[in-house]
Amino acid sequence: MTMNGTVAVDRPRAQEILAYVEKLKPWLRKHQAEAEQQRRVPQETVERLDQAGVFSLTTPTRFGGADFTTRETHDIIRALASGCGATAWVVWAAAGGNLWSCAFPDEVIAPVYETPWVGNRTFALGGTSRRMSGTARQVEGGWMIKGTWPFATGSVHASHGYLAVFHDDTDDAKVGMALVPKEQLVERDDWEAMGLAGTGSQTVATDGELFVPDERFSTPERLSTRIAELTGQGLGPARGGLVRSLIIGAGLALGMADQAMEAFLATIGRRSLPYSPYAQQIEAPVAHHIVGRAHAEIRAAARVADAAVAELDRCQAEATDPTENEALQLHTDAAYVWDTCSRAVETLFRASGASAIVKRNPLQLVTRNCLAGSMHAANHLDTWLENVGRMLCGTDSGPLSASVLERRTS
Repeated sequence: MTMNGTVAVDRPRAQEILAYVEKLKPWLRKHQAEAEQQRRVPQETVERLDQAGVFSLTTPTRFGGADFTTRETHDIIRALASGCGATAWVVWAAAGGNLWSCAFPDEVIAPVYETPWVGNRTFALGGTSRRMSGTARQVEGGWMIKGTWPFATGSVHASHGYLAVFHDDTDDAKVGMALVPKEQLVERDDWEAMGLAGTGSQTVATDGELFVPDERFSTPERLSTRIAELTGQGLGPARGGLVRSLIIGAGLALGMADQAMEAFLATIGRRSLPYSPYAQQIEAPVAHHIVGRAHAEIRAAARVADAAVAELDRCQAEATDPTENEALQLHTDAAYVWDTCSRAVETLFRASGASAIVKRNPLQLVTRNCLAGSMHAANHLDTWLENVGRMLCGTDSGPLSASVLERRTS
């Protein structure tokens, strides 16, 4: 039992949640195809995760959410992804989005997180471009917002959304975030994807203009100020912001790679190898080489992730934030993990023969999920190799296209 301000809260323990997720892996693997078919995490899975306290990862610590290290959170996400990559992606995305809870007055945000709820309570999206966000105009007492927000991961199970809106027609720095009850939004149920289809990342939209009162509208400047205030009170979020979320998210790639390796090794002893001198694949030296290479790639990616996790936990212990160059390197590390794991998983998939294309084979689903995750803009390795290369060469470049979580204020 700990004290959160004046409210006593029971905090979950990381090792208990991790142990539960490990026990739940068979269930997650059994139902990951169902998640893809339903294009959302099955409700029974959500309920089982909720009972275990997994969704405490998606709740701010000052409202009783998990207060875990980067290491602990990364390990939980990796274990979840080893069971079902889509389910883990939803938990991870919702956890990162709750940083925006810091941008609103506690009397406004507290009911969102303190009202009884099963699953993730909020989702957050938009801000990297106008195409991915809405617009807002100021009126007496608030704002009129309208727009369409694609890729709304976590919106299926949430009660509220944090929606980015641009409130100036010409200045892309004029961006805000509106806190909107999901019941006021239109859910388009249009998530048809080749990978991570089970995340339910549908489009949400307003039906014309929607009034948002002033207390439910915030800005990156208010977010930065409020985070500083909460940190000074010992109630702030963990250090690292979005870059911490991306390093934790690298556990998704590693978890899916873990599942792919297990699936491959489970059948290699009974898989035939037509048109070759070998009756079974396990007899072929090339199969041993493939397994060894994939294992080395996954292990190397894990070592990169481990170093990044340790760096962020060091920052937390020392009460410092990563420097701009450190954050850039950490971004690149996360992208490297995704790229390396995706290639390793595809190698195992290709070595599984034509039978692997059958949808009842879990390896094809894991391969598509991992590839889809690696194609997310935040995880695209070529972009981050250029960015870190420019930094190392001392080459000037324009400001990065960053999300509202990373915008710097003067």
